[in-house]
Amino acid sequence: MDDRRGGRVNHTIQKELGPLIEELSDPRLSPMTSVTGVEVSRDLSIAKVHISVLGTDEEREETLEAMRSAATRLRMEISQRIVIRKMPRLSFFSDETMRTGVDMDQLIDRVMSEDSRRHTDRDPS
Repeated sequence: MDDRRGGRVNHTIQKELGPLIEELSDPRLSPMTSVTGVEVSRDLSIAKVHISVLGTDEEREETLEAMRSAATRLRMEISQRIVIRKMPRLSFFSDETMRTGVDMDQLIDRVMSEDSRRHTDRDPS
């Protein structure tokens, strides 16, 4: 599979998963769940699905469990919606990039606040 076709398959699976996840009725599933990326192996055997969950670590883990429980159903639903030679097995992973970004923003805010306090403490006026 060439890179262009692989990219199309990744994008198509990601696009189809969004609405399907919203239809799931598993109480473990966080309402703040999104598919941030899909990486399909060259032989179409596995699709690594990266999901982002806004919430606590516990909510993230429960959502991953819910997604893993629904993997077979989601795979079958997608295979009915798209034309693909072989529908890959879905494997779900937590995408920590948004969380890391929030952590970095908080760290930057804290450093800037400490820096401005230091400058205020030194300013005799």
